[in-house]
Amino acid sequence: MTSPATPDPPKPNKEERRLIGGMRAIEAEFAACGLTTHLTDARTGLDLSAILSPSGKREAEIWVDEHGYVEVRYWSPPGASPPEIAATALRALRAITGAVLNPSPSPLASPHQPRLAGGGT
Repeated sequence: MTSPATPDPPKPNKEERRLIGGMRAIEAEFAACGLTTHLTDARTGLDLSAILSPSGKREAEIWVDEHGYVEVRYWSPPGASPPEIAATALRALRAITGAVLNPSPSPLASPHQPRLAGGGT
């Protein structure tokens, strides 16, 4: 008795090969910088994750999909103050987007805000 033949998966078309090649190039760049990478070909498309895990620290992660969506996640250092956390996140945002982010006056200092009880601003 012979077993039924399993059909070969369809071969990627030219656009799919271009996407796969691009994702593999990004993966190679991340790996060359010491990140641990994982490329997943899911039903919804290609996803690439890259993790930087320095010794003794929580890992930072970059996630990329085939449509150009990129997400960067990191842990702030233990004991970091809110201004330090905000400054680090804003530096990353400036580096990623090239945006010029000028701080506006604190909402607590705005003349349109009610004064806090006890005489504070």
